[in-house]
Amino acid sequence: MNGTASRIARLALVLAMSAPAAAVAQQVELEGSVKLTPFEAQGVTLSTIYTVDAAFGAKHDVEVPVPFSLAAPRREAQQILAQAKPAGGGPIKIYFTTDDETKRIYSSLQIVTYTMKTDDPQKRLEVGDYIAIELLKQLGTTDDTRLNIRRQITLGDLPASEIVGNFINKEGDQLLVRLVALAKPDSQRGIVGIAIGHPRQGRIKKVEDIYQTSASLAFDTVTLK
Repeated sequence: MNGTASRIARLALVLAMSAPAAAVAQQVELEGSVKLTPFEAQGVTLSTIYTVDAAFGAKHDVEVPVPFSLAAPRREAQQILAQAKPAGGGPIKIYFTTDDETKRIYSSLQIVTYTMKTDDPQKRLEVGDYIAIELLKQLGTTDDTRLNIRRQITLGDLPASEIVGNFINKEGDQLLVRLVALAKPDSQRGIVGIAIGHPRQGRIKKVEDIYQTSASLAFDTVTLK
């Protein structure tokens, strides 16, 4: 897995350097369809649906080896900015920011893809777990990075590997991250969702609050095509 680890390290470096607010403000917002939301428990009535498939790939000149769709919660006083073919890899990155000129980041979700060389269900989970751990190791600096949760979960009706941790970015901000690796059935491909929460925005104060960020809630709605 050395080649894979090297690619993971490069991706993690880009992720740790999270785009500054000014850069986010300049992102072109990808079109998504507005529909009723699956987030009633959070008091959110609408969501933006993103479908990342062959048509998305052709339009934005990006590979989509694992087609999927997800719902992004449309919260009050929050703006959704989505970027195709983001730095670091993967087909899409979604930012949830303040709805003003500063575009301060509440949370972000980047989805990347990976390839496995096994059809064994347990081995597939182990590969996903390995990739998530390697990503966490490369975020921030080794001394400051913490692993808080490591477990197998079910996302929709599919088994997945989940990692939750925290790290300090180059600006000195303490960030929380949730990484979930999900394998497509009857395939050697999978996706990893990387949800990063920014406590300085006041949305999260403890590790468990990462689950309530818009980025994490959005990934929980992922449906593989």
